[in-house]
Amino acid sequence: MIFSQNTALASLFERYGEQIASEECLDSAIVRSLIEHGKMVFLGNPKHENIRPILVGQPSRVKVNANIGTSPLCDCPQTELKKLKTALDAGADTVMDLSISGDLDGIRKKMLSACSAPVGTVPMYAVGQKILDADGDVADMDPAMLFAEVETQAKQGVDFMTLHCGLTRRGAEWAAQEEYGMSRVMGIVSRGGSMLARWMLHNNRENPLLEGFDKLIDIARAYNVTLSLGDGLRPGAGVDAGDSAQWEEVITLGRLAARALDAGVQCMIEGPGHVAMNQVEAQITGIKRLTNGSPLYVLGPLVTDTAAGYDHIAGAIGGAIAVRAGVDFLCYLTPAEHLTLPDEQDVRLGVMASRIAAQAGETAMGRPAAVRREADMNRARKALDWEGMKNAALDPLSVERRREPHRDHEECAMCGKFCAVKMLRDAKKGTEANQ
Repeated sequence: MIFSQNTALASLFERYGEQIASEECLDSAIVRSLIEHGKMVFLGNPKHENIRPILVGQPSRVKVNANIGTSPLCDCPQTELKKLKTALDAGADTVMDLSISGDLDGIRKKMLSACSAPVGTVPMYAVGQKILDADGDVADMDPAMLFAEVETQAKQGVDFMTLHCGLTRRGAEWAAQEEYGMSRVMGIVSRGGSMLARWMLHNNRENPLLEGFDKLIDIARAYNVTLSLGDGLRPGAGVDAGDSAQWEEVITLGRLAARALDAGVQCMIEGPGHVAMNQVEAQITGIKRLTNGSPLYVLGPLVTDTAAGYDHIAGAIGGAIAVRAGVDFLCYLTPAEHLTLPDEQDVRLGVMASRIAAQAGETAMGRPAAVRREADMNRARKALDWEGMKNAALDPLSVERRREPHRDHEECAMCGKFCAVKMLRDAKKGTEANQ
């Protein structure tokens, strides 16, 4: 029983569970049961001051994550804090700090302090930064550094961590080497996955996160850190989706998630990646089946590899299909994906694209809150009720900004006096007046 083993989770759920379940229009007993069975997670580390925990896992609302963080070419911590605020203002449910340059501890602490939403990280990045900034080689990493970094970040209050525990040496060989005709077009595109693969292939050893998984369990349980079991072998090109390397990792992740649950630790599974549109549903249902229905956290999926500058749209198309197929958590993509570090406008557009994908998917499934929002918008449009339209919109600020120049007109600026809604409404009024 996860609650009896994980006192940090039990305490957090006792404090917030009833209220958050109510906000999701769910019974708290059902939520508790879903958490017990590993179908839902309660994101929140008690060490994260002012944390506002959230539920991830359908039938709770599909959540959206925004990735931010410094890079060696764009290293401005204050800019990242502005992007954090932009992401939250746009409706992101969580934020991941993926910083790889500068004072990572300082950046992380400031983000945790500024953000009441759950914050995620990739501890391998901090370890890699220390090695690479010293002109070292990640192949020479002491695995003890990685476990120490996980514990440090847990104590700081990080709520969930991407850890590539399911990337085996065999999987790394299949994805990175040209053997038996199994090589990939894009190889390994995960930064954390590539660092671990380099270490394994160079040292001819197994993944230390896999061999030391029990150490991770002990750390995560103490702080209710949710293990986001990373997809180090996610496809980086549509033609690589569904290969043996990807599925080998997924199978391993399912086994690890079951182990963690038995030990009182919450897990999510991370998913693809670049996947052709006709394969998205099969990918999602396959991953869900092989990971025992654990909450699934996906990047996109991107349904085309050719949308550079518009990858938020490619990801939203895949995301909507994925939500309908059972995805629980969407990681945004921005227009800057594959090109550069996103700016504030990119962050806003990325969050909105993923929120639209979630709304479309949930509407298709008939989820009450999503259907109700659609109905509210339809009523407001029929009545030319602009305040109602703004309130029903996923991005009310955009509605307000675009409406502003013509706010004194009942009609929109697209149609003016040619407004179809007003034309028939006024005709009906005239008919009724003559009766």
